[in-house]
Amino acid sequence: MADIDQALLDQAHACRIDGKYDEARPCYQQLLDASPDCAEGWWGLGLTVMNQGEFDESIECLKKAAELAPDNQSYVLDLGKHYAMLGMDDEARAAYEQVLALDADSREGADAATQLSYY
Repeated sequence: MADIDQALLDQAHACRIDGKYDEARPCYQQLLDASPDCAEGWWGLGLTVMNQGEFDESIECLKKAAELAPDNQSYVLDLGKHYAMLGMDDEARAAYEQVLALDADSREGADAATQLSYY
């Protein structure tokens, strides 16, 4: 895996958090062009494009993040929430169950348990 440009990743996150999605997206894309195995970059891009209304692309980005870092509860939880938002209930349940299997006692585990209670 190539070294990750941490400054670029931080800039992308800052733009996303500030709601500057049109600025965040090319930063994430530049980062991922250089470091395609950067799970955090895929996660950030997924959240960014979701806020731009690109729901299918968002799912694909979040799936990639979760595939690259399957033990990262935040990535899997966010994937589950996006599935739920799109009415993909079976996929959402599976993601929430994966989060619980990783660590049911964590903050993310508690959130996943809450999400599962809606089904």
